[in-house]
Amino acid sequence: METYPMIRKCLVVGIILVFLGASTTLNMNVSSTNPQLPRVVQQHIQAIQQDVIGQPCLVGNVLISNNIGNDYHPRMTTNRLDQTIVVYEQEINLMSKKVPVVYSADHGQTWTMQFLVDSKDIIDSAASGILQYPDIVYNAQNDLLYLSMIDPDAEAYNQEMGFIDGDIANATEGIWYGISPAGGMGFFYTACTCTKNFFLSLVTEDYGEESTQYLGLLWCTYPDFTYPPGLGGYYYDGQSLFQSAPAAQLEMDSNSNQLFSVFETRLDSGTKISIKTNVMDEELITSGEQKGGMDKYGDPEQMPGEYLGFGTDPDVSGSGNKVCVVYVEEGNVICKSSTTSTVYDPGFNWQVSTVESNASAPAIYVQGDNVYCAYVIGGNLYLKVSEDGGVTWGAAEQKNDVDKTVVAEKGAVDICRGGIAFTDTRNGNYDIYYAPFVAAPTPIVVIDSISGGFGVTAVIKNIGDASIDTFNWRMTVEGNILGGNKTITGIAALPPGVSMTIQRFMVGFGAVMVTVTADTATASKDFKLFLIFFKEV
Repeated sequence: METYPMIRKCLVVGIILVFLGASTTLNMNVSSTNPQLPRVVQQHIQAIQQDVIGQPCLVGNVLISNNIGNDYHPRMTTNRLDQTIVVYEQEINLMSKKVPVVYSADHGQTWTMQFLVDSKDIIDSAASGILQYPDIVYNAQNDLLYLSMIDPDAEAYNQEMGFIDGDIANATEGIWYGISPAGGMGFFYTACTCTKNFFLSLVTEDYGEESTQYLGLLWCTYPDFTYPPGLGGYYYDGQSLFQSAPAAQLEMDSNSNQLFSVFETRLDSGTKISIKTNVMDEELITSGEQKGGMDKYGDPEQMPGEYLGFGTDPDVSGSGNKVCVVYVEEGNVICKSSTTSTVYDPGFNWQVSTVESNASAPAIYVQGDNVYCAYVIGGNLYLKVSEDGGVTWGAAEQKNDVDKTVVAEKGAVDICRGGIAFTDTRNGNYDIYYAPFVAAPTPIVVIDSISGGFGVTAVIKNIGDASIDTFNWRMTVEGNILGGNKTITGIAALPPGVSMTIQRFMVGFGAVMVTVTADTATASKDFKLFLIFFKEV
């Protein structure tokens, strides 16, 4: 396997900053390790708040794109208000594609186009006017919507991303960025995800004549759009440990423990499904720890990777300590499910199931033990549900109401809590439709924080939408403890959205590690203990 060690890190040579919703130019210096950004241009474009005429059909399909041309690649999320937000490619003609940001506040019955993103508004003369492959994720910690997309033919600033207030119905403007990684060209795919406070944008790009569709990863913060401390900011995957390129069909997600990237890797032996993982722990991510002369937690080259098998068109979803990946293998939709831990390279205990035969365009959403998989057979859209984390599946339910018009191409379907966005040709061109479904209420218990001071405190929270009547919790302190039990345990119950606090006072000296487990969630943190004072390290 060829490797390219000189392209692991990249200098970001240009950036455009745009407020979607007067015009200011800022000049700054930049380096690959100093999180400062050059050539910043600031503009304002107001939210448009254009109502989309929802057209409910027999089983609840609603047309959410009103373009006379073709629309592609829907991606969706939900916010804290249970509003559904969808982005997609709106093709005006062969030389013009824009990205609408639409939302529904009534479970998909009516829709509003709050923003219409045009690369010519963002990067002006450098833009080609073609935006493609949008992605969107909701960040609960900061109540933000984070988006990424690509202008593949722009002269510069091909990689674009933006932030919109999580309460999208009242958002009047967004903030938008375009960046130019040094030496990058041939941008095509992108996906995004986030930790609590860090935002990631993954792209495929060419780097030289022989480095085709390599992974490029940006880390950034909000609202200052700097790199997180301890990171170099933008990285290429030089493939010294795992051959990830040529990569295509990027998808990203996370659970309480891990970040996940899945994609096709097009090898000489055939196309394989790849997964790369990283921790969600921001203290580890910003620790500055090195591995092989590279940032252990920031560089995708160092992130653990494996092939899941031969296949195409992957999707990934995580919840709690669980992750599920679906893809198409020899015409069958395959699901691989596993639990995860908080360690850097946890490995997986994959369980394999066949969701459906002779199917395509799979999309998956996980909430607790419930897994929802949408897919296409014979031009129709179906939904199956697993109640045991993706091991077994219930009966298929058809979700479209006009027969044999659902598009089965890669990326034509997406799913999230309560609904499916899909591409359909019933009107003679490619349009985006929405089909609602009722997701089972599910409790999701997470370790919200572990903090020091006089004693150590852990906050456990139920971020799901159902009560958990009973679960076990445990706090263990390992290290130089003078007397007392190192472990305390208990049983608790939590309504949705409610937190509980565990606090311990112990006497000791030196390095200690605190590990908290609640239901299926686990988190650890290192401290220096000075008598009864826990100092974070």
